[in-house]
This record gives sequence, C-alpha cells and structure tokens, in this order.
Amino acid sequence: MRNYLILIIALIATSVFGDENTSLYDFRYWTAPDNTRIVIDTEEDALFNVSKQNDYVIISFDDAEVFSETFSNIFFNDERVKKVEIKREKETIKLIYYINQDFIVKQFTLPPNTKYKHYRLVVDIIDSDVNSSLKKTKIAETTKTTKTTKKVLPKYKKIIIVDAGHGGEDSGAIGKNKSKEKDVNLAIARKLVTTINKNSDLKAVLTRSGDYYIPLTKRITIAQKENATMFISIHADSVESTSAKGASIYLLSEKGNNSKLAKQLEQSQNSVDQFGGVETVIDNDKFLKNILSDFSRKDREIQSFELAKKILEQLGKIGPVHKKIPQKANFVVLKSPAIPSILVETAFISNPTQEKRLTNTIQQQKIANAIYKGIINYYSEIEKDL
Repeated sequence: MRNYLILIIALIATSVFGDENTSLYDFRYWTAPDNTRIVIDTEEDALFNVSKQNDYVIISFDDAEVFSETFSNIFFNDERVKKVEIKREKETIKLIYYINQDFIVKQFTLPPNTKYKHYRLVVDIIDSDVNSSLKKTKIAETTKTTKTTKKVLPKYKKIIIVDAGHGGEDSGAIGKNKSKEKDVNLAIARKLVTTINKNSDLKAVLTRSGDYYIPLTKRITIAQKENATMFISIHADSVESTSAKGASIYLLSEKGNNSKLAKQLEQSQNSVDQFGGVETVIDNDKFLKNILSDFSRKDREIQSFELAKKILEQLGKIGPVHKKIPQKANFVVLKSPAIPSILVETAFISNPTQEKRLTNTIQQQKIANAIYKGIINYYSEIEKDL
C-alpha cells in the first residue's frame, strides 16, 4: 500500500510543479466479444506512442501527468487484459497492458463533441486471425461431431436480427434523470430476443449483447452473416421539449426526410465516425447500391412499411404513439439489402415520465411483447398472401 501511494505521488507531482505537462484526464474500458477498447481522455496536443510486443501493449505519453481522482481508473482486467501496470521513465508515463491471447492493435484519436469535452485516444485490442481460425476449427469440430451422431440441427424459418442501438462510448440520448439510451435499448432488445426465441419457428439474434460499441455497417454485416430475414433496431427518442411522447417507427429512405425531427435523428444515429474511428458514412456506400440495384427494392419497402405498421398498432395498445404512420429517414443501420428493416423509437427518453417507463423492467417487457406481437401479425399476413 505504501509503494502504491508513493507511485501516485510521483505521477501527480508534476501537476503541482509544472504547467507544461500534458494532462491525462480519465481512462475508460469497454469489453466486446472480439475486442477490448481503451479510451484515454487527453489534451489536444498530447504526444503519445502505441507499441505492440509479444504479449503486451505499451501506450506512452511524453511530459504527462495523471490526476489523483482518476488514477484508479487506469487499472482494469477482462478476458483479454490480464493486468495493467503504470511506470514513469523520466518525463514519460507508460501504461502497459498484458494480453493473454493473440491480438492486433488499432488506434485513432477523436475530437471533443457534445458528449465528451476532451480529446480522446482510442486503442482497440482485437482478437487476431489466429484466434478466429481456432474458433472456426472448434465450430468445424462441433459440426463433425453432430454429423457423426446423426443429430439434425433445427432449421429456423425466420431469423430476426435485434439491434440494440448505441453502446459503449456511444451512450445515445441521456434522460433528465440521467438514464442512458444505450442501456434502455439493450434491456428492451434482450427481452425481445428472449420472447421471440420462445417461438420454435423463429430465431432472434442480438447485434450486441453487452455495453460495447459496434459500427453501424458491422451491424448490417451481422445480419448478412446470419442470413437474416428481418432487421429491427431498438432506440429511444430525444428532443429539447420534455413534453414530446410516444413511439415512432422509421424505414429507409435514401433521400432522407425533410421533417426537423427526422433530420435530427439522422444526424444523431448516423454519427458513426465519433466512435468508430475509421468508419465514415458515405451516401453511395455499397449497401445502399445493393438496394438501389436490386429489383426487389420496392417489395422490400412495402414489407418494411407493413412490418412497421403492424408493430405500431401493438405499441399503440400499451402507450401513446408519436407518429401514427411509419416515417422514412436515411438511417445507415437500415441498409440491409433485400430484407424488411425498421428502426423503432420506443418512446421519448427526454420526457421524464416516459423515461421512468423506459427504465421500468415491467414496461420494457410490455414494449418487447408489443413488438413481438407485431412481428407475428406481420408474418401471419404474409403467409395469407402466399
């Protein structure tokens, strides 16, 4: 304990005696299935270096200082990060992350925005291809075993991707009582998946199962890899007015929407470069091109509209509806080619009364049940026409 205190004193001493040092304001970590994200709040002109060794990563800062109130946030461990050490070598602070499996490292910096007032260094520790290959081998071995024992895997007629909006550094909207949209979205999404998977004819898959960030285009890729037949993204609305209330559902329009609320939502939901680093939104991206060149595009729009309508009917039975007919907007996450895709704004988290509803587990289940009933009604209608 004494050595620990000496280290703290040594690291923060420069904050008393030197004004030219770079401040390291805070440290955050996010664990995802295939990566661990390290986020360090810094000054704009911070001089840093990120290097990878066999089993550890070193993030070094020249002429840097750490604050006593956030010093403990440096230390972290998860399934990848075995331990973290901090060392000072003259004027350089080194953060050493010991990793317990093969990995690659990516890094980028982000400027301040409405959610974060400092510049940020983001370092992603990503499972290497070696680990991916091992996972594929295990899957192959499982498949062999299944064939040998002549077990038949269940065939699902319909695969529904349930996307919990935001996550990790991207908190989404913040309610008046400090509730985070990302938490509400995940809670409802989990309940929806559990409800759907009770139906043997359906299979639901989450895009994210915990509090971590997934780039928007990767969410689309997950749907494609799962051979999804439907994509539903869960969100919660937010506007300046605290009186706005009710659910809305959006489907894709490559031209976007002229309404003020839709424009605001497009800007908020499509701001992937704030948290993904290398990811950017391109108007003519490959996913949109696939849709526009697909002869089933019109049919897809009709299906998305019908699905949205069925779910809105059910949401209207358990609470207010903000927009009685499905709306259109240019949301990147809805650009899954050839399958009905909708974005459900479950309620306004900016409304304190609705915020309480969104954070209540019973109400979350009611919302999930309503969405599920809408899905079932949609499929029933489709089957009638076949």
